[in-house]
Amino acid sequence: MKSAFILFFCALTFTSQLHAQGWSEPLQIRLGSDSNACGIILPKPLKPRAVILWLHGGMRSQNSIKGWDAEKALLPYLKPGSYYLCSPSAYFGADWLMPGGMAHIDTLLDYLAGHYAVRMDKLIIVGTSDGCLGALRYAAVGKRKPLRFILFSSCPPLAVDASDLLKNPIYTKTRWDIFQGGHDRLFPGDQMFPLFQNWAEANPKVKLHLYPDGEHDFSWYGEHVAPEIRRLF
Repeated sequence: MKSAFILFFCALTFTSQLHAQGWSEPLQIRLGSDSNACGIILPKPLKPRAVILWLHGGMRSQNSIKGWDAEKALLPYLKPGSYYLCSPSAYFGADWLMPGGMAHIDTLLDYLAGHYAVRMDKLIIVGTSDGCLGALRYAAVGKRKPLRFILFSSCPPLAVDASDLLKNPIYTKTRWDIFQGGHDRLFPGDQMFPLFQNWAEANPKVKLHLYPDGEHDFSWYGEHVAPEIRRLF
């Protein structure tokens, strides 16, 4: 009973802090024919704002509700009430590289566009680990054309043909910020750094944030280069 009260108190405190910082409490909704679990945080007060879509990692796990909370990871790096922040879910059988995963993205964006004064022309997609694969794939086949993309710990050839990075306009003319670590356990720097450097040569809008001591996933960057992340927003 005591632990349940502590959890309730912590949740209440988090919600109060969000309101004080210009955000709504997190919304947990289900959208689409397969009731995809999506998380949304709104600016307070509601005003026309750009949308940030967060794509989580671990896209083939059995956990089908990651999207309910995944978007919260970006809150510490945003100015109060500055965006509509949202996240769909991916899971085994409907990962970011499958049609179902792509549909989850567009269904959520359609919902926001239909219910709020969003600036979809300024859409930003942020991916971490497997979420980067979703961002890369969505760039090529998605319904909308985001203003820019931000990737943390990625391996583009798992999502698109590496040659496309050097010739497809969505990769050669759009802004991409790439955070990659030399100690990434899944995508080693000695393999990934040259690929990203070639990409940046083909597209001046590719901004490289390469860290020889960097590790895999978003947590390392949040701990070590938080000011650099904040400057992107």
